[in-house]
Amino acid sequence: MNKLSIKRKLLIYNILIQTIILVVLSLSIYKTLHISTLDKIETSLKVIILDIVDDISEHKDNLSEIDFDEEKEYKFKPLYVRLIDKNLKIVKSTIFPDEIPINHKNIKLEIIDFQEYENFIVGEIKFSMLNNPYILQVATNYKILNETMQNLFYILIFIIPIILIFSITGGYFLIYKSFNPIEEILENLREINSTTLSKRLLYSKREDEIDMLAKEINSLLERLEISFDKINQFSSDASHELKTPLTIIRGEIEIALRKDREKQEYKTTLQSCLDEVLIIQQTIDDLLFLAKEESSEKSIHETIYVDELTLEAAKELKPFAKIKNIEIKIQIDDIFQIEGHSKLLKIGIKNILKNAIVYSHEASSVTVKNSIENDNFVITIEDKGIGISKEDQTKIFEKFYRTDKSRNKESGGTGLGMSIVEKIAKLHGAKIELQSQEKVGTTVKLIFKRDINE
Repeated sequence: MNKLSIKRKLLIYNILIQTIILVVLSLSIYKTLHISTLDKIETSLKVIILDIVDDISEHKDNLSEIDFDEEKEYKFKPLYVRLIDKNLKIVKSTIFPDEIPINHKNIKLEIIDFQEYENFIVGEIKFSMLNNPYILQVATNYKILNETMQNLFYILIFIIPIILIFSITGGYFLIYKSFNPIEEILENLREINSTTLSKRLLYSKREDEIDMLAKEINSLLERLEISFDKINQFSSDASHELKTPLTIIRGEIEIALRKDREKQEYKTTLQSCLDEVLIIQQTIDDLLFLAKEESSEKSIHETIYVDELTLEAAKELKPFAKIKNIEIKIQIDDIFQIEGHSKLLKIGIKNILKNAIVYSHEASSVTVKNSIENDNFVITIEDKGIGISKEDQTKIFEKFYRTDKSRNKESGGTGLGMSIVEKIAKLHGAKIELQSQEKVGTTVKLIFKRDINE
């Protein structure tokens, strides 16, 4: 049963349910008609008994003149009648079945009582006449009842299969008709693969459950298409980004192995390979961070003291700044706190600060400032570096984009830093503001909305 399709299961259930309903209905009709017919027979016998009692009362002086012709009068066949006196002797009788006993016990005066025997129904009444008790018995067999029930049985035997056939046929039609749209959806879905994600399911616009299902599937396909396109682009960019340092490593090693070299030359080669490995490691870390779905990010309800976070980020990058002889200046104009994720926000500040250090002129300075501007909390990072052209400013947050492609190896960047900053800012409900002028410097601001309840 578990291996059958839903359509066949429904059809089998339909057959079983319809069969059970018809059988129960037939039994109910059969039983009801049996009771009704029996009640009708007893009612007819009551009328006949009362009529016979009246006739007996009229001929009480000469009971031999009584003629029990009610069978013809009421056209009720067969009908058996007999009158019994107080000594249980038959006073007057038609041909009466022998298996019906003469009974005088438990018969109440002037009350008609019915007894059922194997093949007969007997109506009995006890009445008084000339101060003597008499018992009148009127009987009939089950012929009428049997004929009626037999006719009903044949009718049911004939009509139930017909009803069942029509019911099953109708159920089959409805089930298969109802499943046609689903089969069409399945057929269309079989045609959709990684190269045809733009295809959408057609639906009838009747706004029924099938249409709702088709709409949800189309919505899912749309989200999958967007995600798949992003993955394709992302994979292509990542492949290209990782290919360069790997090629450099391979080239350095091949050159080093062509002939025996001095110890210092091997050290230089290994240092160059290490630098490229660090670039690969940083790229992979950045890729993993950007690959996370926003839905998987933990809720950010941690209280962040921004001045402390800014000082920590600057302290961690001071050794890096010292290599380029860059001074990091901290300017805390206002102390404030926000709700967020401290580790992520520190990554964002450090990425901006690192870019400022990398692209600053040697022996210059980078300023990190915390302030309140226009009722907003602002983290400002300003450098005195090469600046960013207006054309590049519109692309600075794209993945793997660099404003100075000639400095790829020297800077050690992956082109993902500002993409990460943008994502972190979005998670914190912050806005990024960029101002830059070539050969003058760049200012980046992280602007957080101030809570009006503070």
